[in-house]
This record gives sequence, structure tokens and C-alpha cells, in this order.
Amino acid sequence: MALLAVASLRDVSRLGEALPWRTMDDFPDFYCAGSALDRGADPYRYEPLHTCEHRVNAAESFRGRLFASKPAVAVPAPQPPFDFAAFMLLARFPFAGARSIDAVAILLAVALCVAALAALGVAWELGAAAFLLSTAYAELNTGQIVPFALLALVLAGLALARRRDALGGVLAALTVIEPTAGLPAIAAVLLFVPRARPATVATLLALAAVSIAIAGPQISLEYVMQVLPAHAASEIHFPYQYSLTYAAAHLGMTPLAAQVVGSISYLALALLGLVLARPASAALQRRELLAFLPALCAVTGGAFLHQEELCFALPALLVFATTLRGRYQAATAIALCVLAIPWVAVWGAKQLFLASLFVCAAILLATRIDWRAGIVAFCAIAALLYALELHPPHLPVPSLAAAYAPSALVQTEWRDYAEGRSTEDPLWFAVKLPTWAALLAALTIAARCAFRSPPAFESSHESSRGRPHLPTA
Repeated sequence: MALLAVASLRDVSRLGEALPWRTMDDFPDFYCAGSALDRGADPYRYEPLHTCEHRVNAAESFRGRLFASKPAVAVPAPQPPFDFAAFMLLARFPFAGARSIDAVAILLAVALCVAALAALGVAWELGAAAFLLSTAYAELNTGQIVPFALLALVLAGLALARRRDALGGVLAALTVIEPTAGLPAIAAVLLFVPRARPATVATLLALAAVSIAIAGPQISLEYVMQVLPAHAASEIHFPYQYSLTYAAAHLGMTPLAAQVVGSISYLALALLGLVLARPASAALQRRELLAFLPALCAVTGGAFLHQEELCFALPALLVFATTLRGRYQAATAIALCVLAIPWVAVWGAKQLFLASLFVCAAILLATRIDWRAGIVAFCAIAALLYALELHPPHLPVPSLAAAYAPSALVQTEWRDYAEGRSTEDPLWFAVKLPTWAALLAALTIAARCAFRSPPAFESSHESSRGRPHLPTA
């Protein structure tokens, strides 16, 4: 492990301009949206977002080269208005300083997630290994808002486990920072934790009030009625998508049918999360699963899903890996290994190959599963990564119109860009298969715990006092 760690650090240091704190690709979009709102403009329109993004995207990175070569390109920031409150403040700082503040905040949020899960009985080395590439690297590389919603989710689970239900309701409501993943968790808390309901509703109303205060009712309504559907439609064929909509479209469905299938799957899986949450949390005596399981279901399938959102599946899996024993723990550990690797990023950057093997080995050692299963899983993942890297990813260069109407939604241009980047290369579909398989395995394990007598488990130190262990299935 020591040799692998040293070799991994050596390789990662060779990323150069691709090091995550030098990219933070999506941060300019949020920064410019915050700047637009701070000046009373609409952050969802082509202007002033386009002009601002071309001003700040000047670094020697992929994003910088893209903006230099494509004068019409603009990248949307399809987040609810209340998410931009912090970016309105950051927009008053010089861009470089604001980006550094955001980078530190992202890493701090991930570290606090590991600490909060450690308080729930998840070994810190297991949590750190699971989050190192999938969250710390992936979210810093993109400069995403996701880590803050993830931190709210993990802290909500900790509050529920400690039976601080009002606080749990506040934190659960804050997961709506990332609405797709947060809404099922919020619904579960409202349904199953009566003492959290007033705090949850009050927090949601406060967030709505923040949106109206900083953006006004018209822009707030525009986000729900226009931006969300337009953005989902713009990325149906975008190769970075992990959604069921993308998979269905890739396999030949019409865009409309693929959207319908993805939307229905999101609703069905959100309902499944609600069905599984209470019996699974009761069977394993882990109250935090009331929030964690719906979040896992929210990032399985659906109409819109990127690598950055997949980290919402990790808290439930980390609890399973800590609680279950036998073949269920082994299956959970292997699923964790797969989800701990940002497959598309590793496919495109060979310098992340050894780092991926390092986090996989750390997870297998921390969970102490049967050594034979561990070796098979480790070798299979290594072979898959190596085989993919023999055929590095390529995407077509999109062509864009000379200009777009300043008052148009940014998604008008983004749809053209995403379609221009679409590809029929089967490897862009194949690279997602391990992740989809791991998510389905996680759902199977959750259903097994909820609907049948669970396997032998060990409770966390705090929750195990006075509670008998369940018999081995």
C-alpha cells in the first residue's frame, strides 16, 4: 500500500495543468451566475453569462482553450437561485481569489463528510478512500456545488442517528442545494420523522424566500418551469451523462421517449427509496438510512445524472459496508470500489490509474472481506481500467452558430454544443457499465435488508448498547 501510494502521488503530480485545483471547470459558470444576480440580471440567459464566462475562462486548461476557440460557447449554471447567494458574495472578489475560496470549501466539505461518517461508525480510512477520487478529486476538478449538498445529507443522517430530529430536518432540507438527489431524502424525512417536519418545512420555506429575495418571483419560477426541462432536454446525447435517458437514447429511443423513460425511472426509484428506507433502517438499526437510502435511489437511473452526483450513493453503501457481514459485505465493498473511481476521468487520464487501484485496495483492506474475493475484484477492476486506457476517449469538436440571442436561455446554445459532442463510440457507453452495475447491486442489497431477514451485522459503537445482534441469515 505504501509503494502504491507513493507511485500514485508521483503519477498524479504529472497531471500538470490538469490538476483539479487548476481546472475547477464549472466554477466560472457559478461565479458568473452569481455576478449576474448581484447586478440584477437573469443568470439563466445567454447574456450576461456568455460575456462573463469568456472573461474569466483564460487559464491554460481545456475550458480555457475551449472558450478561446469557440467564441459563441457558454456553459449554463442550472441551479436554483438560492444556490447563487454565496456566489453573489464570491463574485465581489477577484476571480482567482474566489476560486481559491471555493476550492478550500469543497475540500473542507469532503473532509467533514468523512468525519461525520466516522461518528456513525464508518472507519475514517474507509470513508476517505471512498471519497478521495469520487468526490474530492471529481468535485474539485469540476468546481461543483455537489459537496455541500452531500455534507448536508451526511450531517442529516448523523443528526437522525443521534435523534436530534429538528436539526436533522433542517439539514435534510438543505440537500435541495442539489435538487435531484435531495428531494427523495427530504420526502423520507417528512414521511418517517414526524418531529423533523416543522424544521424541514421551515427551512424549505426559508430557501424559497431567499430565492425570491435575490432573484425575484419571475426568475425563480423560470428556473422550475423553463430551465430544468430545457437543461434535461439539452443533454440527452451528452456522452458524460449517466442517466437512464442517455442510455435509452444511445440504444435507439427517440429523444422524447428517452426523456419519458428517464423521468418515470426517477419517480419510480424515488418511490422505491421511500419504500426501502424505513424497513432497512429498522432491520439494521441504522436510523441514518432514512436519509441515505432515498439519496442512493435518486442517483440510479433518472433523466439527468453526471459523475459528480454519484457520490450521493456512497453514504448508504458505507453504512452497509460497516454493518453487514459475509457475502453482502463483500458485494458492498466491491460496489464501493467501483463507485469510488471516476471512470470517465480515469479513462482519459492515465495518471489516475494507480490512484484508482490505491483507493480500491484501501476499501478492500478496510472492509476485511474474504481475500479471494478481494483479489478477484481488484484484478478485474485493474484489467477493465487498463483495457479502457488502451483506447483513450475521443469526442467530435462541436460547431456552434456565430451568435445566439442575448435573451435566450443558455440551454439553447448548450443543446447545440452537447449534440456536437455526442458520439456513437460504444466505449462511451461501456465505460459506464461498471458504475450502473454497482448501483444496481447497491439497490439489491438494500432490498435484501428491507424485505428479508438481514444478514449478521454489527452496530456502531453508540447504537449497539443494549441491542441484540440479529441472527445470521
